[in-house]
Amino acid sequence: MQQKEKVFAKIDEKRDEIVELVRSLIKTKSVNPAYNDDTNERECQQIIIDRLNKIENMQIDQFDVELDKLEKYRDLPGFVTGFTDELPWENRPNILACLPGKQSDKGSSLILTGHSDVVAADDESEWIHPPFDAVIEDGTLYGRGSVDMLSGVGSMLMALEAIVESGVELDGDLWFSSSVGEEAGGTGFLATADYIHKHNIKIDAGIMTEPTNLDLSLLCRGIIWGDLIIEGRTGHLEVTQPHWSDNGAVDAIDKARYVMNAIDELNKDWAGRPDKNHPLLTESCQIKVSMIEAGHHRSSYPDFCKLSFNIQVLPHESDENGLGTTVRKEFEEFIKRVAESDDWLHETPPKIDWVLEADCSEVPEDHKFVDVFKKSTKPFRPALKTFGSGFHTDTGWLDRLGGIPTVNFGPGNQMFAHITNEKVDVADIITATKMIAATCLDWCNEK
Repeated sequence: MQQKEKVFAKIDEKRDEIVELVRSLIKTKSVNPAYNDDTNERECQQIIIDRLNKIENMQIDQFDVELDKLEKYRDLPGFVTGFTDELPWENRPNILACLPGKQSDKGSSLILTGHSDVVAADDESEWIHPPFDAVIEDGTLYGRGSVDMLSGVGSMLMALEAIVESGVELDGDLWFSSSVGEEAGGTGFLATADYIHKHNIKIDAGIMTEPTNLDLSLLCRGIIWGDLIIEGRTGHLEVTQPHWSDNGAVDAIDKARYVMNAIDELNKDWAGRPDKNHPLLTESCQIKVSMIEAGHHRSSYPDFCKLSFNIQVLPHESDENGLGTTVRKEFEEFIKRVAESDDWLHETPPKIDWVLEADCSEVPEDHKFVDVFKKSTKPFRPALKTFGSGFHTDTGWLDRLGGIPTVNFGPGNQMFAHITNEKVDVADIITATKMIAATCLDWCNEK
């Protein structure tokens, strides 16, 4: 029996075990502590470590994120002052493991990587099944993290296991990484990328198992989070007010509407601009207001309105540190122009507080690894599509620090990530495991 056939047969044999692994990861309730205190990333990571320890010749390292060792990255993607350093990092270990190749001069190395933390489940009463019970119904696995991205983590771990248990030896090194802290800034994986860089570890390519619905994502957009603070002036809402220049009230919500209308017009402009679009994406970069906070009393004009927004960034808009500096500047100049067109806003300009920035990445369509991936996985996905992920993934630092081109591939429809009743098809978990294994076999045995 050929190598691939042996590995695929082993995956079929381990089908139930693969599914139960993913279920066990979901049940740990590995919510990122940025969302609440009821979290257990450590238990989730320990399940992974225990399985890695059973793999012969596996070299395993685990380490907590130490912010003092990441100080040089402060205010770069993954380390935001006033956010990253407000989170607890003890007892949240990263995992980096290696299955050494038998002759690295004849094969290429590959890293399989993902994150173990998930977002909170919000109102659990709205779920069909309790979000951390990992219930399977009609071939569908329900649970927080089933899509983002514990099914992907389970698939890549079991692909590695199946290769070893089949007695197949790879020429090149096969690396495995599971990080914490992705769902709140990406500091966990920044620490892993920094570890790879400091130890001068050479890895030729990577697969990050974010959900792609079994297609291949070559790009992820960066994101910029910010708050726009618009001042008003309070006053009795039921009393006729004089003009603001005569100390009358100013409705901050009304001024916020004025600004949001202008943002709508800017988004229309961006929709047609080549620099805000990419052939792998279906939607242009936009400025999206996601939260609004305003006022203090039902009978008073609001004296403030805070618009929390999200701006998407493309790789060509990023600087050498992965920051969308030019995008920030464009938004700042835009808000300044909007303010100058309104008497009150001209006198009381809105204030922008930049909150967080996550970076982006791109692997060229003609990269050798992309070609190998397509050929390796064709039996399982003949009509595989390449596309871009509109959301951020942790692939950027791998490229900048390690020179490691990293694609996104995993089971689960990204539209189901973070939503109530998050779910994934069980069959897709198994298919993803085979597709990852096939790529490992071909890439790690090819120079």
